[in-house]
Amino acid sequence: MARAKKAVAEKKRSFFEDIQQVTADKGFDKQEILEVVEAGLIAAYKRKYRTTDNVKVVMDKDKDDVYVVARRVVVDNIVLPGMQIHLDDARKVKADAQLGEEIDIIEYPLEFGRIAAQAAKQNIIQKVREAERNIIFNEFKDRKGELFSGIVQRFERKNIIVNLGRTDAILPEKEQIPRERYRQGDRIRAFILDVELTSKGPQIVLSRTH
Repeated sequence: MARAKKAVAEKKRSFFEDIQQVTADKGFDKQEILEVVEAGLIAAYKRKYRTTDNVKVVMDKDKDDVYVVARRVVVDNIVLPGMQIHLDDARKVKADAQLGEEIDIIEYPLEFGRIAAQAAKQNIIQKVREAERNIIFNEFKDRKGELFSGIVQRFERKNIIVNLGRTDAILPEKEQIPRERYRQGDRIRAFILDVELTSKGPQIVLSRTH
C-alpha cells in the first residue's frame, strides 16, 4: 500500500512539475493555473473515456493537488468503461460494493495513460500561452501614444526587434529616423504606434519618427 501511494505521489508530482515549469515567471496567479489545469484534465479524461458526464475535478489549492473524481456504476460486465466499473475492481476501492451501486473513483493525470496525459499537458500549455498573450495585449493596448524604453534584440531585414521586457516589439524601417544606427543591446526609446492581437500573439509597432 505504501509503495502504491508513493507511485501515485510521484506521478502527480511529475505532472505538476511539468506544468509549473511551463508557467514559471508568466505572471499568473495560482487560481488561473488551477483553472487551466482543470480544463486540461477534463479534456484528457474525455480523450480516454469518451465522456465527461460523470466527472468532476477536485482542486486542493493549498497542496497544488488536482485530480479527477469519476462516479461509476458497479457492474459484472463492462459496456461503458468511462461510466462503469467491474465489481472486483470496485471492491478494491470499497470492500462492500454491490452491483448497481454508484461509487467514486479517483484518477490522477498520468493514470489516464501516456497519450491522454500528454494531451492534457499540451492543452494546458496552449491555454497558458493564450492567457499570456491576452495579458500582454491588455497591458499594452491602452498605451498607444506613449513613449516606451526597450533593448535592441535583433535585426530582421531592415526592421529592428525591440525587447520591452515581457514581449518584443517591431520598429519598422519606415518608422526609423534616417542615419540613426543601433547595435544589439542598445537601449532605445520609441513611440508605441499600434498594438494588435494576432494569431501569433500581440504585435506592437514602435515609431521613432513620431
